Amino acid sequence: LISLNNPNYKGSNRSLNLSIESTVTDRLSNFGYESNKTGFSVGSGYEVYDDLYFTKGISSYVEKLTTVSTASQSIKKQEGSYFDTFFNYTLNYDKRNQSYKATDGYISRFSQNIPLISDSYTLTNTYNYKVYSEWLGENITTFGFFLKTANSLGDKDVKLSDRLYVPSNKLRGFESGKIGPKDGSDFIGGNYATSINIATTLPQVLRSLESTNFSIFFDAANIWGIDYSSTLDDGSKIRSSVGLAIDFFTPVGPLNFSFSQPITKGSNDVVETFRFNLGTTF
Repeated sequence: LISLNNPNYKGSNRSLNLSIESTVTDRLSNFGYESNKTGFSVGSGYEVYDDLYFTKGISSYVEKLTTVSTASQSIKKQEGSYFDTFFNYTLNYDKRNQSYKATDGYISRFSQNIPLISDSYTLTNTYNYKVYSEWLGENITTFGFFLKTANSLGDKDVKLSDRLYVPSNKLRGFESGKIGPKDGSDFIGGNYATSINIATTLPQVLRSLESTNFSIFFDAANIWGIDYSSTLDDGSKIRSSVGLAIDFFTPVGPLNFSFSQPITKGSNDVVETFRFNLGTTF
């Protein structure tokens, strides 16, 4: 991936973003397919009103999908080459008191990926919301909501690489992508994904470690909708977990460790009691 971001292109108070990428996503072992994608994107953004930001862009990709021999016939029929061009935009309303380690306010973000030229014409909608509040003078409580949909505007099935999975940071206690419906031995995601996340920091724990944060959390999520087979749907079961998260703030970014205990799960779901991450989360 090669990307360029000019936050104030020619003094216009508008950003200019360009990127070129070639990506191979190997999901053969757990999801039954591999994606080889090459393309580019170009976009621009600006502040419409106070704290309301609008970005828009065009992306175009050539993609080749290959499947394993053990995949179902429904998965195998999507093997082949695809060309897709999308118009995308995002509305981001940011009322947090600060972008990093916010203690008050909220952020609300909606985005759409609209197909212009496509084989499956998949329309994707994404909404993220997170609110921050402080209590007892120190503890920061957050509540987050996430919803994403992917549906074909035509009469075709959503492409394998466009199917949805619950983001790993939205559901701890389960292996990434390994919840919900399966087609044979392959997890196939869904057309709809949602989650609720509640967490509160524990600054009273080990006060002497200023670069370390402890928090307890509750995650709940679901994934459903199989456009090519309603019999495979497993959306009636809510996945949920509770746990303890530890953040170490370092010069290269935050290191996050989470210890989770699943509360409810589906019959196909693969649990995960410990996870390590590097980087920030929404």
